Amino acid sequence: MFVIKNFVFFAEIMYNTYNGIFSEDFMNNSIYKKGLAVVLIIALIVMATLGIKLSVKENKIMYTSSPDMTNNDTNLDNAEEELSCIYVDIDGAVNNPGVYEFTEGDRVIDAIDKAGGLKDTAYTKNINKARKLVDGEKIYIFDEGEYTLQDLYNDGNEGKININTATKDNLMSLPGIGEVYAQRIIDYRNGKLFSSIEEIKEVQGIGDKIFEKIKDSITINN
Repeated sequence: MFVIKNFVFFAEIMYNTYNGIFSEDFMNNSIYKKGLAVVLIIALIVMATLGIKLSVKENKIMYTSSPDMTNNDTNLDNAEEELSCIYVDIDGAVNNPGVYEFTEGDRVIDAIDKAGGLKDTAYTKNINKARKLVDGEKIYIFDEGEYTLQDLYNDGNEGKININTATKDNLMSLPGIGEVYAQRIIDYRNGKLFSSIEEIKEVQGIGDKIFEKIKDSITINN
């Protein structure tokens, strides 16, 4: 737009100059007509070149990131990195028990590997190695013979079934919980451990009616 305006302005000047200097008869001379055409062409080339240079400069300005935008992007990346870190305590029949740092999405098998692997005496039938880790959780790997099989699921909670560790068969022993609901409970906890017994109502199909039947028979405590 800048180029067009300047070219029109320049052409008007040239036109007025010629009208002021030369008479009509003089302008009819073919030589001067050709000269005028050459001058106009040169003027067009000059203005077009100037316009291209200005356009390139504008594009450079448009696509250059400001320092503030770059800093904001860096801060967002750092925040995402901080949010992705979780810490898990793994204990029991592993070679190097302790608290380790993981990334969101890591699984129980990753925790076992980071803790140096399982001992030969480890009992893992109650462990879902494919479950995703939860920040702040504690994983305890029992030794063979450390507890009876029933204790592994009840963990001293007066016969209550731990919905975070129980097998499908144990869950199906609860009133109103059949094979389908038991599997839904397992699928739910594979993505996220139950933080309260009331949370079991988040499982599809398990509402207040079933919860009232099982609430005194379930626990989330080890």
